[in-house]
Amino acid sequence: MEINISNKDCDLFQYEHIYKVLNDNFVFNEEKYGLYIKDVIKILKELERVGETSIEIDKRKILIDLFKSGWPEDHLKALKNSGLLNNLKSPIYFEDRKLSFIKWIKKIDKILNIFQNKLNIEKFIEQPEKSDFKDNIEKIVYLFDLSDLVFLQGGPGTGKSTIIIKLIQYYLNKKNLINIGIGAPTGKASARLKEALECENQFLFKNGLENIECQTLHRWIYNSSNKKGKLKFKLKELDLFVIDEMSMVNIDLIESILELLANDCKILLVGDANQLPPINNCSIWNHIFSNIKINIFKKFTINLTEVYRNNGDIEALSKLIFQKDEYLFNAKIQNIIETKGDSNIKIINTSNNKIIPKELINDINVYIHYLKKSTIELSKKKYIFKSSEDNLLEIEEKIISEIFENLNSHLILCEKNTGTWSVQEINKVIINQSEPYDFLTLEEGLPIMCTENNNELGISNGDIGILVGNKDNRRFLFKKFNKKNETVIALIKPEKLESIVPAIAITIHKAQGSECKKVSILWNKKNENKILNPEIELNEKYQIFFRDNFEKRLFYTAITRAKESLRIYS
Repeated sequence: MEINISNKDCDLFQYEHIYKVLNDNFVFNEEKYGLYIKDVIKILKELERVGETSIEIDKRKILIDLFKSGWPEDHLKALKNSGLLNNLKSPIYFEDRKLSFIKWIKKIDKILNIFQNKLNIEKFIEQPEKSDFKDNIEKIVYLFDLSDLVFLQGGPGTGKSTIIIKLIQYYLNKKNLINIGIGAPTGKASARLKEALECENQFLFKNGLENIECQTLHRWIYNSSNKKGKLKFKLKELDLFVIDEMSMVNIDLIESILELLANDCKILLVGDANQLPPINNCSIWNHIFSNIKINIFKKFTINLTEVYRNNGDIEALSKLIFQKDEYLFNAKIQNIIETKGDSNIKIINTSNNKIIPKELINDINVYIHYLKKSTIELSKKKYIFKSSEDNLLEIEEKIISEIFENLNSHLILCEKNTGTWSVQEINKVIINQSEPYDFLTLEEGLPIMCTENNNELGISNGDIGILVGNKDNRRFLFKKFNKKNETVIALIKPEKLESIVPAIAITIHKAQGSECKKVSILWNKKNENKILNPEIELNEKYQIFFRDNFEKRLFYTAITRAKESLRIYS
């Protein structure tokens, strides 16, 4: 018998379990304080769900219904009177007006200590201060002479990937025997780096890519922990390890990586602290940069501020999201609406967010039409379904290039996977199917996404492909990489890859690490005022877009996927 357990059921179980543990181990008046304690657990679990591990109780808006009023003072009083505050045995931690589960404090402290041990602070202090670097590569090399850890922080389009490539070029041309590893939390992010390496190979690297391995962090761990690993190197054999998209790397993942690396391995951590953290976990990257003004890591950090990718209003709007003065963001939104055709952003205000806007449906149909048209041209080549050729790019380069150009021409983003204005709702409207999807009957040309890592096939969670062929010739077309990190295009039989969903639209979380010329976003109006603290008021216009820091990160991540054109349906 199959048992389906939803995320909501799991959350409820964890929430009830934590309360039961507290109730079993601490003597408190449950009738008097029980609901207050349940509120605190509820708040901390909700924050954890969106990747945040503590709450500044005087600043953070509470967007969920609570059992008891009087947040936060009455809840703090209940914790104190129940023996759950400032108690070494309590799983709840409170300091500097911040509440958290103690497990996150311990995990964060452990990683910060490891990082600090990789920084040679004394050696750095002894050196005369240097600031006249000709470029960022020279500065990174200088910092690596003093330390085993460097941070590279910057938003989308600030040249992080270019710096990674040039740094690798520098070390390979200087030291032929150096082993270099590159990792990222998702297949999409690691694939982007592989493509960049492949593109620059013939121009930058004297000895090719033999000394470089680029994979997801999970595959690095698997390869380094198992004798049957198939990568060129294990983590302990690396001289330099670069981790990209650090905001998405959860604290357990980075801990596993650090334990497997050699003590003298140089580590370059790269990321954008404004992007989304990992779900149900903690981003050590975002934690560090929320305190960067006072922490010791500042001296070993290179901040990239000049944007090369997001031109016009896309760049301007992204810079205003985290400004303290909310008026600046709202004024820019109003300016974009009034300028109409003179902006690379179009904001479409809808009267009903319970149905998918017709304009977006028309755009999606056009997008799928051209994708289907190019895919049909490929499936006409009947030999491809019988051929043992493992790289269609070599034999049908023109058609394959057209298919993937069409596939990457438009990115449709939703805040959530289910509910109104969701990924599943778009699927139902466009293909008239709901889960479970029948991929043998759907028309070819439909975008699809893999939702689990498949090491055997070389397909990663988040990889996007296309349905090709019909009936017995039904195949999944995916771009992947061979053992030499070269791009290959492969046809995969459906029975070999079960974890597949339509990818007409994807969630903003899944889009991290992506970029596209044209992006459309379904962004629900935030009109429900569930703030339980009457002293905190929301500006009505500001509320339309985001109410808290998580929603800021979500919106920022969404709009910065666009390279040229952005449409926001709200």
